[in-house]
Amino acid sequence: MAARPRILFAPLDWGLGHATRCVPIIEEVLRQGGEPVLGTAGRAHAYLKAEFPALELINLPPYDIHYYRANMYWNMGVQAPKFLRAVGREHCQLQKIIRRRKIGAVISDNRFGCFSSLVPSVFITHQLNIRIPSPPLEWLVNRLNHHFIRRYDECWIPGQPGTDNLSGALSLPPESLPCRHIGRLSRLKPEEAAKEYDILVLLSGPEPQRTQLEATLIRQLKDLPLRVLLVQGKTERERCDYLTAGMEVRPYLKARGLQAAMSRASLVICRSGYSTIMDLAAMGKKALLIPTPGQTEQEYLARRMQELGYCPFQYQNELDVKRGLSEVGFYPGFPKDDVGNGLLAGAIQSLITMCENWPD
Repeated sequence: MAARPRILFAPLDWGLGHATRCVPIIEEVLRQGGEPVLGTAGRAHAYLKAEFPALELINLPPYDIHYYRANMYWNMGVQAPKFLRAVGREHCQLQKIIRRRKIGAVISDNRFGCFSSLVPSVFITHQLNIRIPSPPLEWLVNRLNHHFIRRYDECWIPGQPGTDNLSGALSLPPESLPCRHIGRLSRLKPEEAAKEYDILVLLSGPEPQRTQLEATLIRQLKDLPLRVLLVQGKTERERCDYLTAGMEVRPYLKARGLQAAMSRASLVICRSGYSTIMDLAAMGKKALLIPTPGQTEQEYLARRMQELGYCPFQYQNELDVKRGLSEVGFYPGFPKDDVGNGLLAGAIQSLITMCENWPD
């Protein structure tokens, strides 16, 4: 009998979204007889350790990107040397990991340096067309993005093919890249439950914007006569608090806890990251979206969800929770996403076959 292929998962460590959307992929590898090995950093590392305590976990270099200003181009420009050093370190470290730990394939969720000629490597992204207001800069950034993606054997796109994809123009694949869609990814499944919370607040993403949004939301929510559960997205904390009689604060929730909380909440206030949007679609929730300031991808997705008629959004510097709660009432919420995982199962089966046939 052939040995179980060891597949290294390497999600980016900006917030928790890249790690959380890897959960159904990890579970599918386990179902098909593969052996996942996990590698990341920071809060993503802590999250995966809690979610899969029995799996081997490796530390990869942190990208450690911060959003100090609302201008994303300034943020990324001044931190570009640190970003490129992290990519170089992870690429060198990966070659050693593959040899020492007998890795058969690599699945990288937006880690640009986790490719290798030693084994098949896959890059996961929904951003094949990065949106930037300046056309020359947009052209340059997308050329660089595609340059890195071409170093991988395949690019997997979370979502369905076609124009009704939640990610819209972001995910339209160029003909020059070997892409395949793997279906909408979510750890969550809808369940019937009595409503326990009026609002579920989900926080994540880069600092210091995560902390700034948390402070603003607490200030605006604490005096409202509402039952609120606020999940901070901070894996380094464990203690739960009650800021008021109606506001409960939890550091973070694993998949089952989050599914239960979303089922028991009337609406969700959260960032407009793509992983979060896929979770909202899976659960069929009403939501108020708040894109991370200056993050053009989240701003595009927030506008798209509003244009599709699912939910409203507000910019962080104009946040008015009372007004937002009133606006939510005019939207039906996300239609429940009943899309199966046949595309994902086929992708994993194909990758395992590549492992078995890869030249030594």
